[in-house]
Amino acid sequence: MVRITTFAVILMLAAPVSVQDFDNCITTVAPNEAAPAPVSQEVLIAEGASVYRNQCSKCHGRNGEGQWHGHDAAPRLDGNFAHLSVREIAVQVIQGGTYMPPFASLTDREIAAVATYIRNSFGNNYGIATEEEVSENREICLSTNQKIKKK
Repeated sequence: MVRITTFAVILMLAAPVSVQDFDNCITTVAPNEAAPAPVSQEVLIAEGASVYRNQCSKCHGRNGEGQWHGHDAAPRLDGNFAHLSVREIAVQVIQGGTYMPPFASLTDREIAAVATYIRNSFGNNYGIATEEEVSENREICLSTNQKIKKK
């Protein structure tokens, strides 16, 4: 019993930690807890198609053909809008534009999905948009509380 107590005291002196540190360690290191798997482009495209149908197709058209009534109110999405960076798409969706209403109520996942859908549909092949990229841009929009100028 003396050996166990002595060993415990030596360990406590060698690596002093507070109760709060111990509690934080317990809560942050969970056994068998894996990081979330990255979302595939196919999954985002499928989710984005639904968001596009419900939110975007009314103006941009079912096939991304846009509206051309003497101005660029709802531009074509094939080879035009889709080549923009994820940042520009996220800002446009969150803040809106001259003719486009803001869709700030969409989640980061929904915006990433619809951006991925647009960037990889209608003959486009521009890659995936991640939730992290959208989240970073949303934070910039909220922290500056002003319109972000496109590069």
